Amino acid sequence: MTAAPVDVPVTHRIGPHPQGEAAATASCLDGACTWETQPTPAPPGVNGACLAHAVATGHDTFAVTVEYVALVTGGPR
Repeated sequence: MTAAPVDVPVTHRIGPHPQGEAAATASCLDGACTWETQPTPAPPGVNGACLAHAVATGHDTFAVTVEYVALVTGGPR
């Protein structure tokens, strides 16, 4: 099933809320490996942790999630 197109005015933008915080996590997808990071507000730190795990184990596939509060700005209110 495909989503129907949504008409959104180009005057609006969506991005991270300036007062919000990001949370990033990662988990290894190699077979039965249960390695995962703790949630962190520093997404680049998750990438470093994945690299360290890959070097130590040879595992090379990870699920990385970054979550943040989004804010829509622009246009008349």
